[in-house]
Amino acid sequence: MHLEWDVDEVFSCWLWLGKLDKDGYGQVWRGQRPSYAHRVVYEEQRGPIAPGKVLDHLCRRRRCVNPDHMEPVSQDENLHRRKWGRRVKQATCPNGHSMSDCMVTPEGGRLCRTCNQPTRRV
Repeated sequence: MHLEWDVDEVFSCWLWLGKLDKDGYGQVWRGQRPSYAHRVVYEEQRGPIAPGKVLDHLCRRRRCVNPDHMEPVSQDENLHRRKWGRRVKQATCPNGHSMSDCMVTPEGGRLCRTCNQPTRRV
């Protein structure tokens, strides 16, 4: 399986270069069926996703496959986070850093500046 992306130097997003589905999520073939590219990359980098969890794109960029921009959450939580008002209330990132000085992507995602420093890039 070949995984390829470009790095957005401003937000550290790993933007998928392969096929996209109708909703703009990266796709990759795993066996005889397509899988979401962000899930494949996350599992390769971080391990299995817990049962009952989905990956929330903190950057809100569907093409992004950077595991630092993903957080495993319940489907209900993922749906709640779609609303800007809900995302703005988040005081800390998944690693516990303050979101008071976060970066905001063009899609309305909020990214922790500490977690997205150039020295942390893979």
